Amino acid sequence: MNKFFEISKDSPIIIDTCIFMVGIEKRQTNPEYSLENMKKNWMNDALSYFENIKLHEVVYNELDADTKKVIDEHVGKNVEIVSDKDLFDSDPEFMRIFNEIHDHPLMYAPFSKSKNQGEVHSLAYACYYGIPYFSSKDSDACDVCNEIEDLKDVTVVGFESLVGIAYKAGGNKEKRKALKALYKEFCAPKIRQGVIPKTLAEYLSEEE
Repeated sequence: MNKFFEISKDSPIIIDTCIFMVGIEKRQTNPEYSLENMKKNWMNDALSYFENIKLHEVVYNELDADTKKVIDEHVGKNVEIVSDKDLFDSDPEFMRIFNEIHDHPLMYAPFSKSKNQGEVHSLAYACYYGIPYFSSKDSDACDVCNEIEDLKDVTVVGFESLVGIAYKAGGNKEKRKALKALYKEFCAPKIRQGVIPKTLAEYLSEEE
């Protein structure tokens, strides 16, 4: 069972769209899931923790305007919007990696040009440039990394890790309670599969 491990702050990490979309379906109807609360409870801590965050332009363009504003506060500091335009259709090695990921059964989406594109571009970029961490809450991404040899050195950092970073950063009782609830709700698939512990405290090896 996976427990929280401290990722070095200076390790490069590339982040997928779905991380920033946590709770978005409830954002307009439940104030607990408002962007302001997400920003206060975990986004600021996670975005401030890492010193070298990469965000592929395809991912950035998938975000809504308000979430982009949160990201923009860190761009030029510890967040860089990256592109593979100079590699696409011109670098054979990059295209080999990109097509291998794009054509994987878990990524291939013949009826949609946009589905999974953020993940495909991000994973190809991470592999090509040797970025060791890819943050996503999509279990498919983890399976793809396990099944494609080129991605064996890319570690998928789940949402539970970002919640753990935010919890370790400290805060008041309300914040700690909110993070425990986010862990329980949005890490539920991994909890049910027995991949991670049932509670955030157990995951962090702390007392309740």
